[in-house]
This record gives sequence, C-alpha cells and structure tokens, in this order.
Amino acid sequence: MIRKIRPGQFETEVKNSQQPVLLEFYASWCPRCAMMEDVVEEFASENRGGIKVCQIDEADAVLLMEQYGIDRVPSFLAFIKGKVTGAVTGVVSREVLERLF
Repeated sequence: MIRKIRPGQFETEVKNSQQPVLLEFYASWCPRCAMMEDVVEEFASENRGGIKVCQIDEADAVLLMEQYGIDRVPSFLAFIKGKVTGAVTGVVSREVLERLF
C-alpha cells in the first residue's frame, strides 16, 4: 500500500517511522512519475510490512524538497530510523529502489 502524505505528516510517517520508508516526491503532471506508478506499486506490494512506501506531491512539499536537495521529480529517498540511506531521481527499476536500503 502506498500512503499519500502531506508535509505535516512527514515527521510521523517518515522521520519517526519504526520501519524503513521509501518516500517518493512526485507530480500529477509529470510523465516520468506516471511511468513509475507500476514500479512503485510493485515495490510496495513486494515489501508490504517491511518497508513503508509514501508519496508526497511536489506542489505541497517545496520546503522538504529544498531541505533534501530535491530539484526534479520523480525523486526517491530511502529512510531508516529517520536518516536518509539512499536517493535516486528519474525513471528507475524496482531493483534500483531496493538497493537504496
């Protein structure tokens, strides 16, 4: 399951999560983001219960994007115990997402 979050939920859903988190910065207008939908769904399904998958719309997350140096979508950050363990931008495979952890 993919959780769509807002910036006000970032601390609870991502930074303070007891389980690892894959956070995707996306935009509804972005064709590359649309290309990643099936990949992210597959990743979420295969890691259900092990890795939480969250998405945040870039239009809502300008400050978070600045904080983490994100300037394009789709961009993915992997968090373990509130710390970024990996980052990747663009259209990537499920295997690339898995290697972020």
